[in-house]
Amino acid sequence: MSHLHGGFGPPVPLRPHHGGHPRWTAALLIALSLAVLASAGGLVWAVGQRLGAKRTATAPVEPAAPARLPAEPIEATAAWHIPAPDLSIFDERVQQGGVWLYEDTVVRVMPEALVSYALADGSERWSMPLAAGSNGCTSSSQIDAGRIAVLSGMNCEYLVVVDLATGEDRATISLTSTRLKVPYQEPALLGDTVAVGSPLGGAGFRISDGEQLWWHEPGGRCVETGYTVLDDILVSEVACGTGCNDLGICGYGYAATGLRATTENGEELWRWEFGHEVEGSQLEIIGVISVDPLVIHARLDGTFGGVHRIFVVEDTRNSVLREVGYQKDRHLPPCTVLATWWCADAVVGGDYLAVSGMDTVGLSVFDLATGELVGDVPPEGRSMRPIAMVEDEFLVYRGEWEDRPGMVVAIDPQTMTQRTVMTLDEDAALEHDMWGIAGYGVRLVWDTPTRTLVMAATEISESARLPETSLLAYR
Repeated sequence: MSHLHGGFGPPVPLRPHHGGHPRWTAALLIALSLAVLASAGGLVWAVGQRLGAKRTATAPVEPAAPARLPAEPIEATAAWHIPAPDLSIFDERVQQGGVWLYEDTVVRVMPEALVSYALADGSERWSMPLAAGSNGCTSSSQIDAGRIAVLSGMNCEYLVVVDLATGEDRATISLTSTRLKVPYQEPALLGDTVAVGSPLGGAGFRISDGEQLWWHEPGGRCVETGYTVLDDILVSEVACGTGCNDLGICGYGYAATGLRATTENGEELWRWEFGHEVEGSQLEIIGVISVDPLVIHARLDGTFGGVHRIFVVEDTRNSVLREVGYQKDRHLPPCTVLATWWCADAVVGGDYLAVSGMDTVGLSVFDLATGELVGDVPPEGRSMRPIAMVEDEFLVYRGEWEDRPGMVVAIDPQTMTQRTVMTLDEDAALEHDMWGIAGYGVRLVWDTPTRTLVMAATEISESARLPETSLLAYR
């Protein structure tokens, strides 16, 4: 497998900007009605241990043994479901709405509210009013210390930090005076910092008092356009170089795209910029599948269409790339340009990558050390979507087909052997309705301790047909 090399750019200087702390008013509470995830990051999750544990300064404690996948298949039933919302009562649009598993609850974006449901029976725990905006707002893909960050308002002009245990807001920050530019991109929070990106750069804010910690000037060579948190560091997408396309649309990213990692205080840890061409075409990041190792879904040759590739970035300082054997005519696109941090059809686990296939391929597994194909899993008439790596096995949803229920299987990437973890309800009507209509917009959440599988539709709009059920839990 050939290697590609390139340059490494200098750090972007930081310029702090201090702003006031806006207060949450009664009028704002009435106006806010929804928050959504357009990202990333959000991501397809599987949980072996509970998310969102608070950081402490006490002595280290022996970690509990991770919960294990069942040795024998579970015959699950549709334990509870939430019907689709009434779209006639609101004008906001939800795109790739956020879904989070926290302790014994599922929290998700719904019209006019952020809602928490009990994982056991679907009963509502709390509801927080938020506004989705006319074109949909974004939210953080990851949980930090039991909190998430959501954008809210008709123009997504408010950045709100939410406590997942209670549904209370821990901070509300107005973005209208921060010199960022709409549309605001994915926010992320880490410790006492929440960061958000825009087409003209990113900014960080202190959660405890709302003060702006840093801002990357539009006049700089590079800007940060969206954030997530991975491995306890802030990771941002970087666009470098200004220019205009044939349509007269101007902005950043015409010279290079890349990634940058910082501490919660904005101190740079590492940066990767790919500033040269691959096979005569500029490399554009569509999605980040993994940071450690760094695996990206990229596009070459043009904004519309183009050649899709998957690369492992072996050496960020020297931009050494190893290509993975992904093929656009055999595999589904793992990521979309609307959500850099959410790659629903690809999962990295250890030294392996699982990618959803199409037609004669259900799922492909690649060795990241070589980029070579380990093997294909036949679809058997059903679509397959990887959820996560659990106990050195890929946990994979195998979809329903012709009224036959779906299942969850575990695949060993070294031997390509598979075993059944869960069979779903024999009455496949709800499952068929959700996947037949919502398709790519369905998000999967697996909780190992309770052995629960949750499916959630994440597209809510009057212009898009909704399944009868928007949230479905199997256990």
